[in-house]
Amino acid sequence: MTKLRISLVGLITAVLLTRLFAAGPDAGRAERAKKAGEERLQYAASPEYDPYNTDARDSLKRSNDLLEKKDFAGAIEETKKGLTKDRLNIRLLMLQAAAYRAQGDTAKADEVRKRWFSLIDSILGNGDGRSFETAFQVISVDEEYALTSVMGLEVTGQALVENNGSEFDELHVKNAKTGDAFDLYFNVDLPKRWLAKQFAPAKN
Repeated sequence: MTKLRISLVGLITAVLLTRLFAAGPDAGRAERAKKAGEERLQYAASPEYDPYNTDARDSLKRSNDLLEKKDFAGAIEETKKGLTKDRLNIRLLMLQAAAYRAQGDTAKADEVRKRWFSLIDSILGNGDGRSFETAFQVISVDEEYALTSVMGLEVTGQALVENNGSEFDELHVKNAKTGDAFDLYFNVDLPKRWLAKQFAPAKN
């Protein structure tokens, strides 16, 4: 799994989050999160949905490398390429916002930030991730790593488990600041069903 390096990307993301929360209550935030949640589910039901798209993951790595080299324009273009393959990829959007911010285009950075933050909010709104019953509902594994990144958590282990007919990614995580360790649960039924369809026998 591709991991984003912390340094420049993490620093810019932290700044964006700090500014977002410092801005106070946002009357439209809940509505944007609701729409983002609906969009995620519609996307997962569409023909373009591919939760294991390798092209998007390659773009994620290349754009991260370009951002680390301070080639901000190149990083932005690479994220755009990746988003044509996976248009709701939160980590690509995070990188794009960071690149715009580093380039000095704060208006565009804020626009993209609002986009990815609404997607994150839509995941956080369906549970706390601490049990099977309150697991985060995700449409891709990338969403799991986007969420743990935003929450400042380090993933130390992972297991695929089943409960009541559903499949879950059980992530062992550690708080980067406090060192507290605990488990988070992510319902991965949607990506697993998509994968099962790819291997289903063709109908005559």
